[in-house]
Amino acid sequence: MKTTTFKNNWLTAAGLLLALPTGWFIFINILNEVGISGLYNASQPVLENLGIKESIGWNINLLILFGPVLALLLTLFQILKIEWKFTEEEFLLNFTVHKRWFPLLVTVFSVGLIAILTLYFLVENYRHG
Repeated sequence: MKTTTFKNNWLTAAGLLLALPTGWFIFINILNEVGISGLYNASQPVLENLGIKESIGWNINLLILFGPVLALLLTLFQILKIEWKFTEEEFLLNFTVHKRWFPLLVTVFSVGLIAILTLYFLVENYRHG
């Protein structure tokens, strides 16, 4: 049986903390769009105070955009094992995913957030015609 070290749990928790602000921001905006504006109205003054209306820089925008990417990097290498072997005839590459649920869930959460942000960017900036 493989044991989990404190360092790995700490990295996974840090990854989750990096991804949560983006998840919260997307969640309150989706609720606001469907007419449930209570959480959005409660969070808006705090987000504006943290610099949400400013251009990207050392403010909350940087965390919202790049937090899931950093979370993905912190957790992906805890669950993914890559082995390779070079020979004269072939190149062998083997990917193994370790069944460690907490890092795996944080990785999936981060990938989902990155996909939502990418889709939003593409749809918002699409110009047809």
